[in-house]
Formats: sequence, structure tokens, C-alpha cells
Amino acid sequence: MAESPVEKQPLIPGWAKRVIPILVSVLILYYYFHDRNWHELLDATRQARLWLALLAAATPQLVMWFTTVLLTEWTMVWFHGPFSFWKYFWVRGAIFILQMINNPLAAGGSLLYIQRKTGIGWARLLGIMGFRFQLAIWGFSVLMIPATLAMHYYGMTEAVKINMRIWWAFLISQVIFLIGSWIFWHHKLDITLLGKVVVRDRESEFWRAFNMATPKEWLLTWAVILPQILIALVSYYFLARAFEVNVPFWECLVVMPLVLMIANLPIAFGGFGTTTVAWFAFFGDYGSEENIAALTLFIPTARAVIRAVIGLVSLQPAFRDLTTLSLLSPNGADEVADAAMETKEP
Repeated sequence: MAESPVEKQPLIPGWAKRVIPILVSVLILYYYFHDRNWHELLDATRQARLWLALLAAATPQLVMWFTTVLLTEWTMVWFHGPFSFWKYFWVRGAIFILQMINNPLAAGGSLLYIQRKTGIGWARLLGIMGFRFQLAIWGFSVLMIPATLAMHYYGMTEAVKINMRIWWAFLISQVIFLIGSWIFWHHKLDITLLGKVVVRDRESEFWRAFNMATPKEWLLTWAVILPQILIALVSYYFLARAFEVNVPFWECLVVMPLVLMIANLPIAFGGFGTTTVAWFAFFGDYGSEENIAALTLFIPTARAVIRAVIGLVSLQPAFRDLTTLSLLSPNGADEVADAAMETKEP
């Protein structure tokens, strides 16, 4: 009798994946708060303009909810086939509950829903997500150039806690990459060796979105992504002001993406702890320790509550749609998509 294959054990057990982020958050928070004067911390919270802080915390979440669904609908219709805005609107809202715990987990849930709902191949789906991500990076880089120039103009670069040479190198390289990619995909000229180094087969499923996207679709993608980025950065500026953490506006625009990148690392639970590390590291000179500490507890708490409310409101309509996934034909969605794409010129 042939022996059944032994299942390969995961490198990190499931229980450890759940416990480690909580433990990391507890250790970081203990380091920053174990000797904190809690009366002063509560005073800092009471003195904050909480109405402004709540508005600043809720606005980017609501904008992200709408724009993410809108861009998903557009890109799926452009590069695959029919896609329902409202059905995904409620499902994406319900996924905010997962986002309370872990951003990668929420992203995985979104991708799985889209794949099951449309029957799209994983290579094509990941290529569409790559198209959106890369255009977001390019748009962000272009947006940051005038903000960084403003920092230089107002003499803020000496105080900022980032290496400006590395920052400028990143921005300039992305602009060059953008120009080269635009010429490569829209004019079929490879001036940056993109086709020889990265894109070996532009007709492959993974590169379908880039290959089919028109200049108008690039511009429409930026028209959705750039306001979302700008609203989020400005909202954090007002959030800081609500707690009397007086970060200069232009410095906030430039440095905040790095702060958010650290705060959202999946090593901690819901951003607790990592948010405190990031704000003290980059903005520790712009407010009292109590104000910054209170702010960094408020941000993940308010964000979790807002996401929970969005998730609970969306749960019932989302559940009605999720129950239909098992009824879909595994090949029907692909047939509809292929028929729809026959009418579109690459």
C-alpha cells in the first residue's frame, strides 16, 4: 500500500501568527507607557479637539472605501469583464473588519472575493493589482516633488528626519521610470530597457492591464488615486493639530507616508505600538510627549472603531452576495469576460 504523503508543516504555526502581533504591540506599548503619567495623558486627551480628530480619522477611511471600489470596478471592466460596483461596495465594507486586525489579511480577502466572483485567472488579477499599485507609486512620486521643493523653500530640510538625497533619488528614479514606461506601453519604444529586463512577454496575462490600458485609462486611474492619497495625508495633518502636535504642513505631506508605512507593519496588532514608534521617531520634536502618546493611542483606536462600524453596516448586504459565490460556474465568468474584451482594441 502506498503511503500517503506527509503534509508539510508551516514554518510558523497558526497560533503563533495570531499571538506574535499582539505580543509585539504589548511590548512596544509597555516600553513607551509603563512610566507615563496617566493623569497628564488623560489631560492631553481631554484638551484635544476630539471632533476634529474624529473627522480627520474617519474621512480617509470613507474616501478609501469608495475609491477602492470604484477603481476596482473600472479596472475589472477595462481589462477583464463586467463587475458590480454595489455588490463589491458592501463586501469591501465588510472586509474592513479584517483590516482592523491585519492589512495583508484584508487585501487577501479582497483578492479572493474578486477571483471567485469573476473567475479571473490569478496572473491577470495580480497584473491588474500591479498596474494600480505602480500607477499609485508614480502618482505619489509626482505629487511629492512640489511638496519636497516647498520644504526646501521654507528651510525645513535640515530638521526633517529623513535622508533628503535618498528621498530625491527615489522621486527622480520613479519619474524616469514613469516616462520610460509611458513610452514603452503607449509608443512601443523601449528607451529604459524595460522590455529586456522586466517585461519579457508583453502579451502575457500578467501584463494584460499595462498592455491594454489606454492613456485615458492611466489618467482616470490617477484621477481616483491621487485625491485619495492627498486627502489621507492632509487628514493626518489635521489629526496631529487636533492633539497640538504641530508638524509643519509640507513636512507632514512628505514624511507621513514613511510614518504610515511603519505604523501599518503587520508585525503589530492593528497598528498599536508601531504607530507610537513611528510618530516619536519622526515627529517627536513637534509636541509634548503626553500629546504624542495620546495621539498615537487615539489613531489606531479610532481607526478600529470606524472600520468596525463600516464593517457591521456592510455585513448583511455583503453576506447575501457572498452566499452566491458557490453557485457561480467556474468557467462562465471567463467566457463572459473574453466575449466582452473582443470588442476592445489593445
